[in-house]
Amino acid sequence: KQWYQRRVRGSLNCATLSQYYVTMNNYVSARHTLACASSVLSNVQESSENSQYSDESYDNEKILKTRADIERCWIKFCVNLLKDSVADLEASDLSDKVSKITEMKNTFEDEEDKAEELEEKKEEEEEKKEDEKIEDLEAGEKTSEKTAEEEEEEELKKRKTFSDLVDIEDLELLRITNVESGQYEELVPGELCKTYEDARKVFKAGSKFVENAVKHYTFDGYVTDYAEIKQDLSSLYKNLAVFDTDESRKCKMHKRRVDTLTELVSPLNIQHFRQLCRQLRFELGEVKNTMVSLKYSIAAEMPVDQQNWKKINNLCFGAIQEFENFCDLLRDPNDKFPETLSNETVRPYVVSQIYIARLYGKFRPADTAQKLVFLAKAETHFKKALEYYDGHLNQCRNMDLKEEIDVAREMAHFLPRKMERIRQMGN
Repeated sequence: KQWYQRRVRGSLNCATLSQYYVTMNNYVSARHTLACASSVLSNVQESSENSQYSDESYDNEKILKTRADIERCWIKFCVNLLKDSVADLEASDLSDKVSKITEMKNTFEDEEDKAEELEEKKEEEEEKKEDEKIEDLEAGEKTSEKTAEEEEEEELKKRKTFSDLVDIEDLELLRITNVESGQYEELVPGELCKTYEDARKVFKAGSKFVENAVKHYTFDGYVTDYAEIKQDLSSLYKNLAVFDTDESRKCKMHKRRVDTLTELVSPLNIQHFRQLCRQLRFELGEVKNTMVSLKYSIAAEMPVDQQNWKKINNLCFGAIQEFENFCDLLRDPNDKFPETLSNETVRPYVVSQIYIARLYGKFRPADTAQKLVFLAKAETHFKKALEYYDGHLNQCRNMDLKEEIDVAREMAHFLPRKMERIRQMGN
């Protein structure tokens, strides 16, 4: 009896430890501890079938729940691995763009300007060295140049993964040697994904873990857990799509996210799961908005007939509906919109209004009159975002909304003049 309890509890503790390694970007050790957890629990289940204690001490429900919990830890591993891989990919792309811009700039610079610039830099460096010598003599402190190097080194360390910072021999010490975990470690890669094929392996493994986890955490009885697992599946699709270069396939992946989240939110009781409904409606709005952008990108490369433009318009309308549903869920039980929102809903609300405004601008209208109606609605929603932001400056100051608000101000100023020009052209 105690043997079963220790093994079951130990496997879950091992899986829980993996989540710490995930937060440290140490995916090698995270995968190893998860593989050990799966291996130990599998042995427990096999041993129980021939155990004389199987009827009285072996709790099958406990085993099934622990297995589902370990599967969920595997899901979090896959979600975070893909998420960090996307961040690494985007950072590499940004670095490449900066390098190309710098290269182009240097190519077209005049040689005389280059020489002059080098001379100025040389003089500045000499002056800087003289200043640093004086500071060292007076204060006995390190030079600012060295400090800058240290800061750069610290920033570089932050971007590195745990495996980059720890010696391989040290990582071997983190391994659990008395558990056969090889077959489970082969299920999913332990390094950041560099290609679509790498990302697809992680996705396939993650989706299999989702399939297994919801066998225990069903919608009936475990609504919150079931919803979180399905949201993780949506995240897997989202991050896999980043690695795919085919925009049509990207659309299909986001469509699966829409299907997954819609199936989840539709039967939920709003009174009991209001916060969860808000999360799902907002995410659905973002997914559909992304699909609209992809459809426009595809339309820019090939001719689109009237039927397809109608589909894009319907998709715009669907995204707007999701954001409006989210905003409606912010109302109190008396259907009154609060004067001041809670801190966690401020940014989503302001961003939702800006999303809605932009989506109205993306509609392809049937005529000029309809175009003016859509532009007027876009102006209204830009103003709603500005109205809340300007009326709650203290609350919004630390919400990282500056970029969105600057765009909203510019558009709220520009749209009336655009509508006036359209009216004049119509007349």
